[in-house]
Amino acid sequence: MDQTTIPVFFAVDDHYAPYIAVALSSLIANTAATNQYQLIVLYHELSAANQAKLSDLASGQPQVSLKFVPLSDEQLQQITDRNNKLRCDYFTFTIYFRLFIAAMFPEYDKAIYLDSDTVVLADIAGLYQIELGDQLIGAVPDPFIAANPKTATYATDAVGVAADKYVNSGVLLMNLKAMRQTHFAEHFLSLLNQYHFASLAPDQDYLNAISQQRIKFLDSAWNVQMNDKSSAPKLIHYNLFAKPWHYDDVANQQYFWQYAATTTYYAQILATKQQYSTNAVQQDEAKLQQLMQMAQQTVHDAITFKSVRDQGTAVSL
Repeated sequence: MDQTTIPVFFAVDDHYAPYIAVALSSLIANTAATNQYQLIVLYHELSAANQAKLSDLASGQPQVSLKFVPLSDEQLQQITDRNNKLRCDYFTFTIYFRLFIAAMFPEYDKAIYLDSDTVVLADIAGLYQIELGDQLIGAVPDPFIAANPKTATYATDAVGVAADKYVNSGVLLMNLKAMRQTHFAEHFLSLLNQYHFASLAPDQDYLNAISQQRIKFLDSAWNVQMNDKSSAPKLIHYNLFAKPWHYDDVANQQYFWQYAATTTYYAQILATKQQYSTNAVQQDEAKLQQLMQMAQQTVHDAITFKSVRDQGTAVSL
């Protein structure tokens, strides 16, 4: 029987190295010998020491190959946005890397993208085998956006997508062939560099605005978020501020610690949690309030995805 090669992409910098180690460990632990898994870590500023530690996770696993691919200076220079921050926290180039995968890897027609704050509990081949047809991506709606009136209005009136159809970009099944055919990366850069839209979730807003007519909605078991305590989760995503390496009583935290203990970063992760101060908690709360304020304010901006679309510019593909 021929093996199926399953490309799985991540994007990371040194800041998130300990947590991608947990994600990789969990994914590898649930692989099948009948498949070949090509794990590709896109990075900006990931040290050689961290690359070596992460490479060790795939050591002795014949069904798993792991490689690291930096984005070139030329590619980074095309991303002129510096104002939009991850969770109103900090700017990182890595938030945009997933949008370049189709153009960077013409050898693949289909792939998976995972955020580094995930834990995989089932064979990722099950996600890869879902048929996309001519849809650009497969994804799960984002419950945070839909649950709050302020963010729901933001999705509808700023991004131009119904809140219950606005998807989370942390777990993506990507139709790379269709994305190349539609020149997805070029279209994204054109919008980004012309309009510099204010965005709650920079890559996610662009992905929703551009792909909204061509999204396959996936079973939520493949992206269990927030306080969802699904009885049969296949993949946990610790998005937003509820990180198990910062807080107690995070939903589904037991899965994170199960796999964290298998990595060489375990002691470092434990120390990070122990050192998470009252001031850091207060900063998280302030950033969440800032996120909500931004949601309210952005819908009144003159330039939004929706206003540009309503004025006749092609935003969606």
